[in-house]
Amino acid sequence: MKYHLQIIRPLNLLITAFASVIAYFIVAENVIYLNLLLIILSTVLTAGAGNIINDIIDIDIDLINKPDRPLPSKNMKIHSAYTSYSILVIGSLTSGYFLGYHSFAAVLLVNFVLLFYTIFLKRRPFWGNFVVAFISGYLFYFCSITTGNFTSIIPLAISAFLFHFIREIIKDIADIEGDKNQRANTMAIKLGVNRTVLIVKFLILTLIAYLTYLMIFGEYRYYFSATILVAVFPVLIFVFSFLFRDIKDINYEKLSLIMKIDMFFGILAFYFGML
Repeated sequence: MKYHLQIIRPLNLLITAFASVIAYFIVAENVIYLNLLLIILSTVLTAGAGNIINDIIDIDIDLINKPDRPLPSKNMKIHSAYTSYSILVIGSLTSGYFLGYHSFAAVLLVNFVLLFYTIFLKRRPFWGNFVVAFISGYLFYFCSITTGNFTSIIPLAISAFLFHFIREIIKDIADIEGDKNQRANTMAIKLGVNRTVLIVKFLILTLIAYLTYLMIFGEYRYYFSATILVAVFPVLIFVFSFLFRDIKDINYEKLSLIMKIDMFFGILAFYFGML
């Protein structure tokens, strides 16, 4: 059981569940808790399935980059991983079905895209990062399907896209040795670490500029600006400044984790701003 939990990445799923709850409360005028539960199940199970198939496909790379994970460490059999993947996909589709036709179609599409991404796009420059970031932003739209109030969630979806795009590129740099060994062609390998770091810096500045725009022109209460200024911007500035160090002295795994945690506060900012 320990390794079945480890392979689905509980922290990632906690962020997914948290994001789903916040997104639904932002768009729902009348909260239907059964719908909220089904939305959480759909998104969390889909994300968990995506994490499993990612580890199955990346087992050779993880032997170098993350040898302590369940599959490369041989603490979990591949056939067990496939079984868990199938169960989670079926569970996510079932939850989507009970939400309605459009939700079922959306869950089916995301599961297919995640599988296609893992097999064909993950090791390609730009597109692999873009697809993951897009799906992360799409999650917020998905949470609005049952309410029809998707326009209010678009700024959060765009912000989530930028957050994840930045983090995915940082992860590419962190995994560069294993990716090279498997002849992957990620952005960090294609462009080199120095150029990739420049792209990350540009995207961080873009995210800061977009959030600043929302603070000035968005119709949010002052809680939004307060949370962004106190909890989000300091972290983004810290990551940005860290990237000016010698590229060999940067702990990219640490920066990726910091960006993941900061997403919590970014999502909370939008929720507080709608109160």
